[in-house]
Amino acid sequence: MYRGDIIINAPVQFVMKFIEDPLIIAGISGHIAILKFKDKVKDEYLFGDKIKELSAPTNEFKVLYILLKSDGTFKYAEGVFIGPEVTMENGIRYFGYTDDSKLEFEINFILKGLGENLTSIHFATTVKYNDSLLERLLGRSTVDLARHIVEDHFITYIRVYFSAFVSFIHSIELIEKSSPSSISLPPISQFTGDAGSVLVKINEITTQLDLGVIKVKFDGLTCSIIVENKAMKKAVCKSDGETRTDFEALSMILSAKGQGKMEVYAINVEDIIESLSILA
Repeated sequence: MYRGDIIINAPVQFVMKFIEDPLIIAGISGHIAILKFKDKVKDEYLFGDKIKELSAPTNEFKVLYILLKSDGTFKYAEGVFIGPEVTMENGIRYFGYTDDSKLEFEINFILKGLGENLTSIHFATTVKYNDSLLERLLGRSTVDLARHIVEDHFITYIRVYFSAFVSFIHSIELIEKSSPSSISLPPISQFTGDAGSVLVKINEITTQLDLGVIKVKFDGLTCSIIVENKAMKKAVCKSDGETRTDFEALSMILSAKGQGKMEVYAINVEDIIESLSILA
C-alpha cells in the first residue's frame, strides 16, 4: 500500500465532484483506458457510441490496463474498473482487476476541508500484480504502481493542471451569474447547424478570439469552451447529468443529434475585474 497527501486550493465540495467522475479519475491515472460502459439492467457492456442507450448511469467499465514494467516497456491487459463508491464521509473508492486475475488494485480518496477554499486529499492505494518468475528473473517486473500512480500522475496533475481547471470553472460560473448590473456579454456572433458544421465553426472561431467563450446547445446537451490567445484552453459539456471535459466534451458534440446553436462571446479583462468586485 502507498499513502500520500496533498492540499488543493479549492473548496471540498468542488474537489468531491471532480473525484466522483470515473472518466476523469481513469484518465489522470495514466494506466486505465475505458473501453465500454456497463449497462447493469441489461447486464452487458456498451461501447461509447452507444452511451445514450444506457438504462441508467453506471459505475462499472470494461477497461484496458497499461502496466509499466521496470525495463521501460509496457504490458496491456483487459479488465474491469469500478467506482466511485462512497466509503465514509468525504471518502471515495475506486477498484478493479484484470480478466486474467493477475492485477488487483484499489485507490481511496479521503477529503478534508481546511477552511473555505482549501481541501486536503489523502490517497491510499493498493496494487497487487502477480509477475511470473521468468519476468522477475529477466528484470521485467512491474514498477511500484501504487506509488507511481499517486506521485507521478495524480499529484503531478493537481500541481500542474488542476488550478487551471478551477479557474476555468470559476470563469464559467462568473459568466452564468452575470447580470446587466455587473457585466454585459452579448454574443458577437451566432451559428446554427448540425454537429459536424458546429465543430468546424468552433475551430474557425477559436483562431479569431484573444479571450472568449463559445457556448453550444443541442437538445439535452450544453457546452462551454474557453478560448485564450486563439487557442482552446478548456471545454466542458453537460448532458443528462453527466459532465465531460476537453476531448471527451468535443466527442459529445460530435455525437449530438439534430440542429445545434452556437454563440460566441468576447471577454474584456477589465470588465471581468470590475464584475468580480461587484459579485464579491
